[in-house]
Amino acid sequence: MINRTIAPPIYLTDGINFPKPSCIELPNGSKLLIINEGDVEVCRLDIMFNAGSRYQQRKLVAMGTMSLMAEGTASKSSQEISEYFDFWGSFIGISADKDFAKATAYSLTKYLPQTLQMLEEVVKQPSFPEAELDVWRRRGKQSLTVEMDKTSTLARMEFFKTIFGAEHPYGAYAVPSDYDGLSRIDMVNYHKSHIGSQGATIILSGKLSDVEINAVTKHFGETIWGGSNVNRSNSLSDAELGSKQVFVPKQGALQSAIRMGRELFNRSHPDYPDLAVANTILGGYFGSRLMKNIREEKGYTYGIGSYLLTFRDSGAFVISTEVGAGYTQQTLYEIRNELNRLISEPVPEDELDRVRSYLLGEALRSLNGPFAIADNIMSLHNFNNLDYDFYNRLMTSIRTITPQRFMEVAAKWLSPDLLVECVAGADNPF
Repeated sequence: MINRTIAPPIYLTDGINFPKPSCIELPNGSKLLIINEGDVEVCRLDIMFNAGSRYQQRKLVAMGTMSLMAEGTASKSSQEISEYFDFWGSFIGISADKDFAKATAYSLTKYLPQTLQMLEEVVKQPSFPEAELDVWRRRGKQSLTVEMDKTSTLARMEFFKTIFGAEHPYGAYAVPSDYDGLSRIDMVNYHKSHIGSQGATIILSGKLSDVEINAVTKHFGETIWGGSNVNRSNSLSDAELGSKQVFVPKQGALQSAIRMGRELFNRSHPDYPDLAVANTILGGYFGSRLMKNIREEKGYTYGIGSYLLTFRDSGAFVISTEVGAGYTQQTLYEIRNELNRLISEPVPEDELDRVRSYLLGEALRSLNGPFAIADNIMSLHNFNNLDYDFYNRLMTSIRTITPQRFMEVAAKWLSPDLLVECVAGADNPF
């Protein structure tokens, strides 16, 4: 009989076979990556553009452009577009982040040609109707007004402003009044100059045949279309870091929002894999030290975590939590203690084994299916120019990192003296 009071042994996988996509250079200069995996007759198309908010001349233009592309075209209304995709069982999503903009379509494989027919019109010929723009402005302004009444939003915005600079693309945030000055011509011009075939990367994933590949080529790869934003790197200036302790007052707040961290680097940095493992032990999963100390033992919060955020040209280490207003100073004290413990005390082998097992399992899960593989390829495209060796380096770090190396990388990058502490709440804890 199995003794269920004894945990099963932990076996570490030998490695991960990362499926590399087929790559086709399309006639118009776009790059098509093909991931032919899976048993279900579904597929996904992602088109990535160098059109993130870092390239906009005024706030919200990149997000507004992408958000409104599916709200009307030269020949179709928003309702007609929505009904068309519903009829063919398709779904689209269009978005922009700091560095890139992306148009995504999910479709049954057999109906991909029909899905692409409308997607092409949405991507290439948006009309940005004034009525839809008015609705988007009103909703966006109201939503942001509500968000900015939360301590979590105030702390997040002030934290990134502090580590990058208020005018830096990675530190700039919109306020509700920024919606007021946006016009249709702003969206038209941004689309015209930034959304186009040259420099675009297209990723087709799912159960595929030549029919689907040819359909993508027909709609997005044969002729040059749209604007070109191929080699725009708009260099980013370093911010002059001010105070290491920042307080944002919010009168009457019952909770304090804490953000602690610093500017770091993206995944191409040689220390990134080891730091990713160290971050997991500190606050990167539910069994982390921060969760055990501040949630389970002290009861100061429902949740606390840390993460490594990566952009194309930079990155950040962030510790994030919300606590009762009366426990702000105690929480900051315990966070500093956990950081110092990671620097000064070797990680016990049993704790290290648990984290190794967790991270290897997460890595395997992240490659489960063609869409998950596509997500990882987009991540590599964003930060490492399709450096497939990144996952080999990460697996090596997970399997071989030592307690001594943990202490070294933590001392180098995670010392409390190097971190910005930002608190939004009723009382200043500093």
